[in-house]
Amino acid sequence: MKKIVIILLLIAWALPARLDAQPHYAQVLKDVEANNPILRAARSEAEARQTAAHVGSLLPNPQVEAAYFWGDPAATGVRWDLGISQSFELPSVLVRRARLRNLQEQAAGLDYQQLRKTVLLETQQCCADIIYYKAVSYVYYQRVQNAISLSQLYQKRFEQGDCSIIDYNRAKMNLADMQNLSVNADLQRVHSLQHLNVLTNQEGYMLPLDTFPEIVSFPLFDEWYHPLEMNNPELRQLENQVETTRQQSQLSRAQWLPTVSVGYASENLVTSSFRGVKIGLDIPLWSQRNAVKAANLTHQAALQKFEGQRVVLADELRCMFHRHEALRLVTRNLETAFEQCVSIDLLDKALEAGEINLEQYLQQVEYYYSIKLRILGAKYELEQLHLQLFSAML
Repeated sequence: MKKIVIILLLIAWALPARLDAQPHYAQVLKDVEANNPILRAARSEAEARQTAAHVGSLLPNPQVEAAYFWGDPAATGVRWDLGISQSFELPSVLVRRARLRNLQEQAAGLDYQQLRKTVLLETQQCCADIIYYKAVSYVYYQRVQNAISLSQLYQKRFEQGDCSIIDYNRAKMNLADMQNLSVNADLQRVHSLQHLNVLTNQEGYMLPLDTFPEIVSFPLFDEWYHPLEMNNPELRQLENQVETTRQQSQLSRAQWLPTVSVGYASENLVTSSFRGVKIGLDIPLWSQRNAVKAANLTHQAALQKFEGQRVVLADELRCMFHRHEALRLVTRNLETAFEQCVSIDLLDKALEAGEINLEQYLQQVEYYYSIKLRILGAKYELEQLHLQLFSAML
């Protein structure tokens, strides 16, 4: 069974190569999987659970009975008996018990896979946060530099008497505002870096990327979703529960059959002794009452939960899939339109030449950088959608 589980895990790891070449931030994911303390503890726990699933024998313990009797009157002598017996369940019961143990072992591996997926998705999202906030910080750095130049320009004009105190103060307030926004963006980036250090369990760990990985168009939804559904750890957990309850239902039916016990018995008297075999039947007339009905209801509930979650997952991913494709096109069009926008250099020249006033300049600069931030936000949302869509393939 362990070999089968290992082979399935290797197949699961190979599937992303067909769908998305390799997961985003693959090197970081390897470092997290190797060093993350939560995953290390979960691997140990899964191994312990897999071992515990096979603890104990499928057969009940043998029974040994001994008795010593003395006669009355004493002249009758003594008698002692010895009996050794072993109970045997029918092969159908033993087969079901063995299958249930294998399913318990598989469940431990699936629980680990679900936790692993959660941690790796969190890592990917943290990497996306770092790239996003680094880009946002750079945008605000540019705005600070622009605000510094603007403040210096209006200080010079104010000293020369070419502008009012209102315009001069407006330029200084603009600088203070941009510096505050820049500091907030830097704090967000530092917080994300610290979180990545925790996930990788390494101090000073730095993300070796400055931009989001390239995202290409997907095939049709049904072609994309089928292999993903086959590998989804949440559905595999529910599927395991369905099979476990099915085996438990069949075990309950099989346990209605009698249990056979076979053993050795001896009776020893003063003048003679008797030896032979003994056979017994344990007939479950009372202990299995309503057991089959309860097991069948549990199995039906597990099956309905699996089918319901399967439909919900497909609907959620279908909506996310179409939003991903629409956002990808919107982002591309937005970038193309932005390249045709008025540049900051032209605005600076227009301000210095007196073609526009300070208020018009600030409005145009605000619009220019807001479009830049909107593009970054769209790319960030697109990356987050992509990571969620492919989280089952981690």
